[in-house]
This record gives sequence, C-alpha cells and structure tokens, in this order.
Amino acid sequence: MDRVIGWGTLAVVVIVVVGMLSLLQTTTCVDAVPGLGTSSCTTEPLLGVAGTWIAVVVGALVVALCVWRIVRTPEHRR
Repeated sequence: MDRVIGWGTLAVVVIVVVGMLSLLQTTTCVDAVPGLGTSSCTTEPLLGVAGTWIAVVVGALVVALCVWRIVRTPEHRR
C-alpha cells in the first residue's frame, strides 16, 4: 500500500508542476522612441517553447512510469 501511495503522490506532483510550468507566461515589452516607431510586446511560455515541450514529454514519461509501477504492484503488497 505504501508504494501505491508513493507512486500516486509522485504522479500528482509531476502533473501539478508540469501544468504550472506549461501555463505560466512571461511578457516582454519594447518601448519605441517617442515619434519614431511603435511599442511592441511578446508573450511566451516561461520556459520557452522548446523547454515547455521537454517538460511536458518528461512529465508524461514520469507519470506513465508511476502508473506502470502502481499497476505492476503485486496484490499481496497492496
């Protein structure tokens, strides 16, 4: 039972952390010199696009490992 709780807790923590890292955005604004152009702002994921994809893929692999370990736990140990 302890292993099931441990693996389940790890899966939930990974889902929450990866979800937060994927949803957090950062905004950068560039102000133009008055009268010589326009200001612009860009918004992107906190980790960047590539970093977000890496976090999501690694998180999915860890969650899959947790689910596999929970399913493979022998009945007498649950």
